[in-house]
Amino acid sequence: MMGFGGVGNGGAWLWMLAGVLFVAGIVVLVVWAIGAAAGRPDEDQAVDLLRARFARGEIDAAAFEQARQTLGATRSSGGRSRTPVIVGLALLAIALVVSLLAGALTPAGAGWSFGGMMGPGMMGGYGGAPTAPAGTSVRMAGSRFEPATITIAPGQTVRWFNDDTAPHTVTAIDGSWDSGDRSPGGSFERRFDTQGTYPYVCQYHPSMTGKVQVTAP
Repeated sequence: MMGFGGVGNGGAWLWMLAGVLFVAGIVVLVVWAIGAAAGRPDEDQAVDLLRARFARGEIDAAAFEQARQTLGATRSSGGRSRTPVIVGLALLAIALVVSLLAGALTPAGAGWSFGGMMGPGMMGGYGGAPTAPAGTSVRMAGSRFEPATITIAPGQTVRWFNDDTAPHTVTAIDGSWDSGDRSPGGSFERRFDTQGTYPYVCQYHPSMTGKVQVTAP
């Protein structure tokens, strides 16, 4: 069971980390920009105040020019720290690197993306399951098979629908059959002709298990 879920979960967690880093970088840059914009009016008011004092004769031309140059030097020296800008850009760069690594680890066709991370799954909701015959369909949602156990008659077909935000598989415990990767919105079906119990698992989520019970009508 140690082979199940390693790469799939790793890719999913990296996508999530990349999303968090991306949002954090944007927030840092926006906060810095708001602070920088709020600081400009004070500087402009200082210049206006100098002009008013010069006009009233409170300071002479030399004093006015010296004060104006001092204020200009303060502006050009970057009185406001640019460290947040560096931090924000660094977070965005790291998010890009992590997303590239996540893309390399995510199975082909899994369909992970920033849009997928920020979709209904991040808010705890799921889309509606596709229509299927009652009693012969299984829904994959919340990293669970619903229902976990389904009972059918010989010759019936079970349909699995991925109504989750992560890729899943439907894989027989004994390895005799496998759905392959099923991205969000994907489906898989299999007919069972022989009576018996058929346990299965998602390769990416070891705790996500289910079974098909085939019994005589």
